[in-house]
Amino acid sequence: MNLIWLLLLGIFWLAIIDQLRRREQRQRGRRGLWRDVLAGGVLWLLVGGFFWRTLSGAAYQPADGGDLVSFLFPTYRFAASELSQGRFPLWNPTLYAGAPWIGDIQAGFLYPPHLLLFLANPNFPYTTLQALAIGHLYWAGLGMYVLLRTLRWSAAPVSRPAALFAAVTFAFADPLLIHLGNLNLIAVLSWLPWVLAAFVQGLQSGRRWWAGAAGVLLAVGSYAGHAQSTFYLGLALVVLTIGWTATVFCETRRISWQPMAMLFLTGLLGVLLTAPILLPALELTRHAVRSDFTYQDTVAYSLAPTQALAGLATPSLFGRGPALHWSLWERVELPYLGVPALILAVAGIVLAPLQQRRRLWIWVGLATFGLIVALGIYTVVHGWLTLLLPMFDQFRAPARALVLWAVGMSVAAAVGFDAVAVQLTRSRILTGFLAGGAALLGLSVVVSYTLLFVTQADATAFLRASLAALALTLAFGTWLGSWALIAARQQRRLSFDAFSSLMLALLFIELAAAGAYTDISERDPTQGFQHDAVIAFLRSDPDLFRIDTRTDLADVWQPDTAALAGLQDVGGVANPLALRSYVAFWEATGGRAARQYDMLNVKYVLVKEGAPLPAEKFVKVFGPAQGIEVYENQDFLPRAWFAPADANLSNLQPPAVVTPAQIEAYTPNQLRFAIDAPAAGWLIVSELWYPGWRATVNGADAEIASVNGALRAVAIPAGQSTVTMVYAPASFMWGLLAAAAGLVLLAVLIWQARPKPASAGSA
Repeated sequence: MNLIWLLLLGIFWLAIIDQLRRREQRQRGRRGLWRDVLAGGVLWLLVGGFFWRTLSGAAYQPADGGDLVSFLFPTYRFAASELSQGRFPLWNPTLYAGAPWIGDIQAGFLYPPHLLLFLANPNFPYTTLQALAIGHLYWAGLGMYVLLRTLRWSAAPVSRPAALFAAVTFAFADPLLIHLGNLNLIAVLSWLPWVLAAFVQGLQSGRRWWAGAAGVLLAVGSYAGHAQSTFYLGLALVVLTIGWTATVFCETRRISWQPMAMLFLTGLLGVLLTAPILLPALELTRHAVRSDFTYQDTVAYSLAPTQALAGLATPSLFGRGPALHWSLWERVELPYLGVPALILAVAGIVLAPLQQRRRLWIWVGLATFGLIVALGIYTVVHGWLTLLLPMFDQFRAPARALVLWAVGMSVAAAVGFDAVAVQLTRSRILTGFLAGGAALLGLSVVVSYTLLFVTQADATAFLRASLAALALTLAFGTWLGSWALIAARQQRRLSFDAFSSLMLALLFIELAAAGAYTDISERDPTQGFQHDAVIAFLRSDPDLFRIDTRTDLADVWQPDTAALAGLQDVGGVANPLALRSYVAFWEATGGRAARQYDMLNVKYVLVKEGAPLPAEKFVKVFGPAQGIEVYENQDFLPRAWFAPADANLSNLQPPAVVTPAQIEAYTPNQLRFAIDAPAAGWLIVSELWYPGWRATVNGADAEIASVNGALRAVAIPAGQSTVTMVYAPASFMWGLLAAAAGLVLLAVLIWQARPKPASAGSA
């Protein structure tokens, strides 16, 4: 069936190309549009060919699923389930004893592609997310193609083959490809070239509408949910604006404020339209453990200079996938774009005509800025930025800034492609670079082959030497192939079409050889969720309760299984956005034998077969099943119960016997309890205290107090009472108002951009 669909799509694509070509021949269509559609289709064929095993269902990539399986899949399914039931998932009760879901920027349920998927197929399989990640790599490459075809250089945009070459370079660039398991990160970054394309159109034309379009695209991409990536989109706009302003000044000796005005408009519209997720996220930041980050936390996963130098030519010198990676440094993004792209980027810098080079330096500056920031702790610049830029100190992994390097160098590679293939320009500098690079790589190959003979007695050293030899041989061969193609074209031994086809093929072959089968496995990474017997047992209990899987189960039970199975867990996968108050409460429980632990409403504890628990408190009630046993907590407390008025809420110790409240309604955003209190006192609710929750007692507003720094309490009178709690955070409401203001601003920009009617006397 997959092959049939591919065949039908191919026929449809060819039919569109034929129709557009016919319209052009009849002078009724835009010239060259069919060639753009052809290029877009070729790009898709290359992306599909690169990931053919994954898209065919024969393998999974990344092998262990990464964040895609451990975090995004279960939480996306939770959001989809809520939306399918007509509920807006503002709060997530399934993990970490409850958390503000709208405040978690990674939620992503308002991102248009995700929203469509969640509504159309709430029970989507894991493989759908793999396809989405791959689709966003295609979207990133297509955006690069559009960016380059809309950039105005001295006379005309770069050629279509050059733009397609850069599109392939960016789509498979290491800063994107290494994050195949981080769909939200890839999704946000895939919009970067689209945002830049619209923004540059505004700078080139002076029309504010394009700045507004860039703001809309920035907002759409940001809804995919990765704050650091959105920050880099913003940084790219800032660097581009500074570079554009400086270039205009050098050309005219006048300071133009238009780029700054365009940047302000783009930023304003982007912030307004993303306010519904931005404001709750800023609110959560103040309450999350991430706010305790130090500079040492921030600079984790910096790009080491050694990695940077080697990564220019090969991503595999120190092993590319997590299974084979070795070095003193952490496995991070590399500046690897493919050897042909590196060579042509240098060619662009060296060979571009003067007028074109002035504009190209803006993109080279963007690339250089990204590379410097990516070095993190190895340069002082990153530290300065943590002081100068708000929120920048909250983002780990400086190496992710290499996406800016990838954008800038992809543009330079397209310029170099045309300089070599169209202008047939030559330079001693380029020749020296080609010869020097070939000599260095050739010497490295000789050294690596020598190491193969001297390391055979040590299996580990021999493996590493083998990986290095393979990586360097591929880089050396590709370098020689690129040099040969450039020389042949400059000597007119190859036509433009032949050079374009061969250079694109060489780039793709190298990129595929280095990455198509990296970090791939035939083992289903969702097996950690597949515990049907255990889940069925837990679901058979009609009570409202939590489970505890914080028992070293991660190798057999996915930590976020509760979100997928409709259960509620006191744990979850490691998350820097966990509430600081809850983390402190958990650490202060004193262990599972303590009474404070029972306040979390934990009825069942899941452990590995044979793991010990206090026998006087925990009784095995199920298992073993797939190596897991379920124990019941004999002393667990109900979700809500009565405490006397004189109870010390800052250090509450529950009595041996409690008066429980009846649960009349329970949804993620709204709770309703009924209780017959023996006296005036408190309703203690085993839900986490957080701003935005509002309570009523018998219809009257009531304040929610904090219990032991983490849980909730509401004062109640003696006798029967109905207590309702609703989560309606003011940050989200203000965000909706801001988004409405953004839509008004967008409407104004559209109205101003409308064609002006001709005046009556202008005939």
